[in-house]
Amino acid sequence: MKNDSEPSNSSTRNQFFFLTYCHTVLDSYANLFPHLQPLLLDKFAAAGARNSFAGVLISLYSIFSSLGQVFFGWLSDKVQSVHYITFGIAFTAIGLSLVGVVPSTYMVFLLLAIGGTGVAAFHPQATTYAGALAAETRGMGISIFLTGGNIGRALGPLVLLFIPYRYNNDLRHLVWEMIPGVFVALLIPFVLKFKHELDLTASSRVLSQQSNTQKDAFWQVAYPHLIPLIALFIITCLRTVTGIGLESFLSIYLDDQQYSDQMRSLVVALYIFAGSMGIMLSGWVLSRVNTLILLLFSLVVAPPLLYASLHTSGVIFLVFLFLGNVVLSSSITLSIILAQMMLRGHENIASSFMMGASWGVGGLLNLIVGALADKYELPIVLDGLVMVPLMVSPLVIFLRSQPDLSKPEAD
Repeated sequence: MKNDSEPSNSSTRNQFFFLTYCHTVLDSYANLFPHLQPLLLDKFAAAGARNSFAGVLISLYSIFSSLGQVFFGWLSDKVQSVHYITFGIAFTAIGLSLVGVVPSTYMVFLLLAIGGTGVAAFHPQATTYAGALAAETRGMGISIFLTGGNIGRALGPLVLLFIPYRYNNDLRHLVWEMIPGVFVALLIPFVLKFKHELDLTASSRVLSQQSNTQKDAFWQVAYPHLIPLIALFIITCLRTVTGIGLESFLSIYLDDQQYSDQMRSLVVALYIFAGSMGIMLSGWVLSRVNTLILLLFSLVVAPPLLYASLHTSGVIFLVFLFLGNVVLSSSITLSIILAQMMLRGHENIASSFMMGASWGVGGLLNLIVGALADKYELPIVLDGLVMVPLMVSPLVIFLRSQPDLSKPEAD
């Protein structure tokens, strides 16, 4: 990843935006699953166990797509390569484009594993590259990168599912939708040719483009920050339980409310798009609002907004749902940056824990959500689910020693 030629600001900027576009493409395919889930349940779930089977599918996908990021975070810290991004997009496009057409539950499991592996391979290395390419604007850069992914998660499935929905939900047409993703994957080795050695070390200040110094061992770096790291991880995991759970079970909830497939997908897309707006907004707010205040605001204000959405209808339902996820998602970027700064020199692992492991644990905990929903009914369980971030908000006190990212001297 090293070249003796002088770095070009234009080239770096173009690479950053292409990387963000890759994130949009990947997450367009990655988030097909929630939209396809009611159709998969109709096809494979036993009577009376619909929500439990949904929890199994969510958890399986999360193991590979989210917990798998911890492995790829460790691996990409050892061996850096753009091919994590190449194969990540290709596997995700192929796996998720085929999942709706296979004839057996076991094939669904296999394709979710393949697609999830692609998601896991992409995110740790791509997120660290995005921060390094953004240099001194790391906070805004990661926010833009994450927003690109969230826009893909919100709008991409609507584009990919347009033809199947147009032809009476015939998912055989979805097979052809893998072609754009595979094409973008093939472009990656030709576009992401870095003109200089990227400094992947996380800092809120200007990043040097000099060669990185020798890294300390992981546990040597992590041990002094062990308590705040654990607190941050628990906060991120349980915030994600609400985010993933509501996103995944919202589709089933709306299906139970007799929403059409197209309208259900539009509401889920609005919810996810709200998350992208929260992430984008956080890139601006991070430099202006105290970090812990922003985190606390996210955890305390989002639950009542989301609770209100579940007890209203029509436009008011959509407004509360949108605002709730804007607020809930506004602390995602700061969690990633704080973890990267605490694990200086191991930024890929930090990204994988905050984006991958937290999503994986959140996905696994939705096994419980699914089982409870079959026992107590889904609306009752969702009422409790949206209150989880409020319950973990006291853990913010363990992050008092961490830098305030709104101050230029934070390091």
